[in-house]
Amino acid sequence: MLTVPRLILTPTTSQPRAILPNLRLLPSLTIPPSLFSITLLHSTLPTLLSTSTPLVLRQYFRVDPLSTPATYSLATFLTSTTELFIKLPLETVLRRAQISHLKSAHKNAYNKAAMNSFRGNKSVSGPEMDTIVPVGPYRGVFGTAWSIMTEEGIREQPPQSRMSTPARPGLVAQNKRDKKGQGIGGLWRGWRVGMWGLVGVWGASALGGGGRTGGEF
Repeated sequence: MLTVPRLILTPTTSQPRAILPNLRLLPSLTIPPSLFSITLLHSTLPTLLSTSTPLVLRQYFRVDPLSTPATYSLATFLTSTTELFIKLPLETVLRRAQISHLKSAHKNAYNKAAMNSFRGNKSVSGPEMDTIVPVGPYRGVFGTAWSIMTEEGIREQPPQSRMSTPARPGLVAQNKRDKKGQGIGGLWRGWRVGMWGLVGVWGASALGGGGRTGGEF
C-alpha cells in the first residue's frame, strides 16, 4: 500500500526502485493506526456504492439490463460518476496520509542511523524524504480536506472580474477578493480525465449494444 506512493512521488534517483526492496523498507506490512480510517473509507465507500446499485435498481425500481437496458445503462453511468466524485477526495487525503507516514518513518530511520553513526562513524542520508512535488501535511480525514479547501494555495479570480485600469479606485478592492485555499475544486483535481474515461466507456457500450447480454464469445 505504501510502496506505490513512494515510487510515484520520489525522484528516480531515490533508490531502490524495485517493488521487493521497497517492501523490505516498510516498517510494517500491516496498516498503521494513523492510516486505518482513511484506508477503510477509500476501500469501502466507492465499492459499496458500485456493488449495491444493481441490487437497489432491481429490487426497488425494477430496472435490469434485460428488460430496461437503456435505463440500466444510464443508471450505471450515473453511479460510476458518483463513485468517481466520492473516490477522488478520499484518494487525495489517502495519499497525503501515506506520504506523511513515510516521511515520519524515514525520519525515524535517519535518527536511528545517526545514533549508529555516532557510535560506529557511519555516513547517513539527509533527514527529509525527497519528493518530486511538494506534499501538504496530513491532519486527519476531515482536517486535511478542510485545509485543502481553506488554507492551501490561493484562489485567483477569473480574468474578466479583474479587468480594470490602475486609475480605477476599485482595483485594490478587487485584488483583495482573492481567497486562501483551493476551494471545493481542490478535492477533485483530475476529475476531467476520469469523466472522459467514463463517457468513453459508456458511449462505446451504448453504441455496441452493451445492454444486451448474449454470452457468445
